[in-house]
Amino acid sequence: MSSRLFERPSDLPVPIDDGAAAHLTGALLPAIGLPATSDATVRLDAIERAVLFFFPRTGVPDRPTGSDWDAIPGARGCTPQSCGFRDTHARFCALGLDVYGVSTQ
Repeated sequence: MSSRLFERPSDLPVPIDDGAAAHLTGALLPAIGLPATSDATVRLDAIERAVLFFFPRTGVPDRPTGSDWDAIPGARGCTPQSCGFRDTHARFCALGLDVYGVSTQ
């Protein structure tokens, strides 16, 4: 692995928070339950401190994904965003945050 993998290029602009999501702070999540891979149901309204990571789709255990699955960019979870959540999972947990991956399908 390159030792520069986690370095930000010097010419890359630092993102600026435009405040467009400021209204979400303190907002309540809907009272719905989502099935988890552990066979439990996660109630969104019961989550206190968490990071929700939304991704395009997840497979179903013991079922093939289909012949066109690999043609979908990022379908295998290897996007930079997915890797970023994987790589920072322990840091989120150290801050007392639960981390949930949510399939958008």
